[in-house]
Amino acid sequence: LLSLEQDAAAEEAARDALTLCTIHGSKGLEWPTVLVVRMNEGECPSSAALTADGGGGGTDEALEDERRLAYVAFSRAKARLILSFVATEPSGAPATPSRFLGEIPAALTVRDSQLR
Repeated sequence: LLSLEQDAAAEEAARDALTLCTIHGSKGLEWPTVLVVRMNEGECPSSAALTADGGGGGTDEALEDERRLAYVAFSRAKARLILSFVATEPSGAPATPSRFLGEIPAALTVRDSQLR
């Protein structure tokens, strides 16, 4: 009986837990809500992918790999996906939202301003 109570308590704690992981570490896992932070150019897609061609535009292959990784992150959400980006870097420089955000159909999105 004690073991069953401990198992139930552990399950309850796991339901209320926050899990932090990388996109690579999330493969095969799902959560009710997924928050993907810093969906900015240079982060997703990565700066390495953006400079893969040496000119700052990135190669089609490198950008497709990054797009697939973003899809892996997005598809971990069972019910709710929250994507965020920063508008200004800590240095004060402007930041650019990820090009991948613009590829999501508007009918599937709710903007922050619509939530208030």
